[in-house]
Formats: sequence, structure tokens, C-alpha cells
Amino acid sequence: MNPVHVIGIGQGLCDLTSDHFKIIEQCDLLIGGQRLIAMFKGQRKETLTVKSNLSAVVLTIQEQMAVKKIVVLASGDPLFYGIGSILCRKIPDKHLCIHPNITSVGAAFSAICQPWQDAKIVSLHSSTDREFSFPSLALETKVAFLTGPEKDPGFIAEKLIEYQLDGFRVCVLENLGHPDKEKISWFTEYKQILEQGFSHPNIVILLKPENKIVSHETYIGMPDAFFRHTKGLITKSEVRSISLSKLKLVKKDHVLWDIGSGSGSVGIEAAIQIPWGQTYAVEKNQDRIPDIIHNIKIFNQPNVKVVHLDFPEGHQSLKSPDRIFIGGGGKDLEKIISCACDRIRPKGVIVINTVIIESMETAMTTLERHGFSPELIQVQISKSKPMPYGRRMNALNPVWIISGTNPLTQKAKK
Repeated sequence: MNPVHVIGIGQGLCDLTSDHFKIIEQCDLLIGGQRLIAMFKGQRKETLTVKSNLSAVVLTIQEQMAVKKIVVLASGDPLFYGIGSILCRKIPDKHLCIHPNITSVGAAFSAICQPWQDAKIVSLHSSTDREFSFPSLALETKVAFLTGPEKDPGFIAEKLIEYQLDGFRVCVLENLGHPDKEKISWFTEYKQILEQGFSHPNIVILLKPENKIVSHETYIGMPDAFFRHTKGLITKSEVRSISLSKLKLVKKDHVLWDIGSGSGSVGIEAAIQIPWGQTYAVEKNQDRIPDIIHNIKIFNQPNVKVVHLDFPEGHQSLKSPDRIFIGGGGKDLEKIISCACDRIRPKGVIVINTVIIESMETAMTTLERHGFSPELIQVQISKSKPMPYGRRMNALNPVWIISGTNPLTQKAKK
């Protein structure tokens, strides 16, 4: 059985060693993308061009590796978003030889003289399994995008504008390593990118100074003073911590509804835990909306969307949630909870905070009626307060926290 050699071209033929050339010269079948195959057009070899026919290519390798010496060409490093990753799953290790080379991302950062050990790497190739969540870039300072024909620099610029991800310098690097076509362009205005065309292949790098992100560390249960709020309408720090723990935000792409958002403190701290997800800050009082918007900007959380609704009116416009926090409701609480129970996804969690005894009873009975098995806790917080000769404890209003999980037998909501 002949070994299959997977050779990374790097940025061009100049990055190949004499051993690489010898392996290629001795092969019977040369496989690679059209651009890579063209580099060896002078050699009379049987070739197979890789397009969207990866399954067929893998099958050909498996069928012919016993009788032919096969070389697979890859751009950059074969195991960095390359064909080598696929072949590792399809061909036994003992029959596979990987020859790494310079990665396209490494070459891009070298071209602009920037270290990249702290960079976030994102592939936007059409083969990517999951749609990338741009709001997750809010706290990043260095990002590299591997682009594709459809998800190109213009697509990235549109997303940066859509999610108000301000403060990045954008570098577009075209045809890296090509002596005549290589081009490096810098932009500080995203709209300028939309006005230009770029050749492929290209890589996009985003850079942001450290002082352009949140001015302090973020964590669960941040002090109330970190948030702008009106007349004390904020879920207090300690209660917020417990409420968020009850929400069980175990997946980074959860969708959360924060109903009766007030200052947005719960939704914003939740958004920090679900950077690939979406948080809807639902508030009916127009006067509180500016506070929520201000806090979103302060904490740089563009995955929080402010929704001015008198819930449950208009709930159809919201994506079905995995988690719901209800921090307000008043006389409409039963109606709000019932709608939440109908919309939440299987295994979804609802958490309700209230300081009113009657609302606590309403929350319990409504959840039970919808098949939830609610849990009830009372939180009593006392905080120290300075006195002339020491400190005393100042009690805050007790809060009831009711939580319940959607029954597993309920069908998923679209």
C-alpha cells in the first residue's frame, strides 16, 4: 500500500523543499485545486482537480492508493482548514503523510508585522458547518477571516456595520505571495470596503486597540453602579447572580428573552455568557429604553437587541427562546408567563423574579398548569452600612425566584 502524501504549498513554489519536489515528481496521480495543479503543468502527470467533488476525490484516493503513488496538493497548511483534515478521517494514519507549510493566516500576519498567537481565527468558507456569530467579536481585539467568494470583505463590512462593531482597523490582503498581484489595503471606515472590489484569494484581519473594549473586566453579578438605571429599577447584583445561575446558560448560542428588562442588566450579563447567541431586551416603558441602549454600548454587547413591546403583544417577531427571564409583568404576569411557556423550546428554562406575594403565587400556579415543575426560593440580602462606631446590616427587599424547565415531551416550537 502506497502512502498518500499531502503537501502544503505554502505561499507558492518557493516555499517547497527539494524533498517536496522529489515526491511530486515521482507520483502517478496529482490531486489539487485548479490553481495548484496549474503550478505543475509542465509535468506530465495524471491529475484530478478538486472542486465540489470531495467525496468522489476521497473515493478515488481510497481505490487507487494501492497501485498508484498519490500526491494531494493543499494551499497553506493541509491541516489548517484544508483537505488534510478530511483525509485524516478517511485514510488510516499509517498510510498518510502530511507535509505542513506556511499557513495563509501566518503569512498574513507576517505581512503586516503583527504577532498572531492571540488572534481569533474564523473561516467563512462555504463548507463551514455553522454560521459565524459576529456579535461574539465585541470583546476581541485581533481577528483573521478566511474568506470565500460569497462571504468576502464586503460581507464582513456589512456585518460589522449591522452589529455596530466599531473601533476595528480592517486589513484586506489579496493574493499573498504572488509577486505581481499581492495587495494589502487598510480601512478605518467600513463603508469604504463596500465601495471596492477585491480579488481572490484574500484574507481579512481586524485589529482593535485594547483601550477600545470594555473599560473593566466583566463578570456575573457586577455592581449595580456599573449600569445606568432609573429610580433603582435594576435587578440587584446578588439577586442577578442567583437568577443567572437558575437560567443555566450552558450553551454559547442560546437565545434569551429578558422580559421587563428595565436597565438591561440581566440580559447584558447573560449575553456575555452566550456570545454566539441572541438576547432580546424586551421593555414596554419607552423611558427606560435609553438606559438599556447606554448599558449595551458600555459593555460592548451587540448581541443584545432592544425590543420596545408591551409583551406578550408582538412576541411573534422574536426568535423562539431557549431561556426566558421575567423581571416584570405586574397585572399581566399570568398572560406573560403563559405566552413564555408556549414559545420556549424543549428543555428551555424560565426564571421569574418578583417581590410581590401574589405574583409569586401566580408564577407558581401558571408554570404548574403548563406542565412545568417549578422551584421556588426566597432570597434575602443584607448589606453592610457604615455607622459611627462600626457597621450594621441594611436589609434589602426579599425576592422570590421561581424557575422551571419545559417538559421534555413538548414538541419543539419553530
